[in-house]
Amino acid sequence: MNSLTKNIYLILLITGVLFGIVGIFGIFNPLIFSIYLVEILALFFFVNGVKNLIKGVQLMANPNVHWGLFIFVSILEIVASISLIMTPFSSQIFIIIYIGFIMLIKGLFVVFNSLFHKNLFPNLSELHFSNGIIDTLFGILLIIMPFISQQFIFLCVAWYILFSGMNLMVLGYALKKEILK
Repeated sequence: MNSLTKNIYLILLITGVLFGIVGIFGIFNPLIFSIYLVEILALFFFVNGVKNLIKGVQLMANPNVHWGLFIFVSILEIVASISLIMTPFSSQIFIIIYIGFIMLIKGLFVVFNSLFHKNLFPNLSELHFSNGIIDTLFGILLIIMPFISQQFIFLCVAWYILFSGMNLMVLGYALKKEILK
């Protein structure tokens, strides 16, 4: 396993573990989680944005991958994280809906990319597809949830972070297994 592959595996694994811990914390301590929701979301989207930016830059040499969309989504996530930090007292509902749209766009991008490029990573396409489904479903949920019940938004975000973390850990191990073949 070369150093670049080892770094990708470690980044996915560490990010997945951190997201899993934050998600579990949010599920079992929703009051404290809701107080720090803006900071947690800002950090979450910043880390995701940097991860997608690195992924997009690494995939630039591959003509079969839409690396520009990875970079576009990463810029959206980084801008969302900066806006969350700069305007923490603005309407949380607006921010949640905004993030829901970003997640919906990102999820649809990942779903379509995994469907049309199965030959690129044949054994990992299902994991990318599941990641896209998670993003799409939680994006729709975050767009709709503020209009239904605001008290469940915090739990929705906590469960999303937990599922994303678990998916990243599985993806990291699958990537390591695929490379060691």
